[in-house]
Amino acid sequence: MDSTTDKPDEKEQPRAKPLADDLLIGAPAIAAELGVNEHAVYYLARMKRMPIGRLGRNLIASRHKLRLAVNRITA
Repeated sequence: MDSTTDKPDEKEQPRAKPLADDLLIGAPAIAAELGVNEHAVYYLARMKRMPIGRLGRNLIASRHKLRLAVNRITA
């Protein structure tokens, strides 16, 4: 911000969304996003067909990366 006019500087970058907005934690959350059941999520993670990882005992995924993977598969 410009301190003299209280207007945003033209050079300021838009803020990125918080990571929590993009992060899905747990098979139920990932399943709901993909429209499949939890067993399918575990299968996709095990076969490495989708960008699904682990954080401790929980499965985790990025909404953005899942969308890119689905677009790549269905294109």
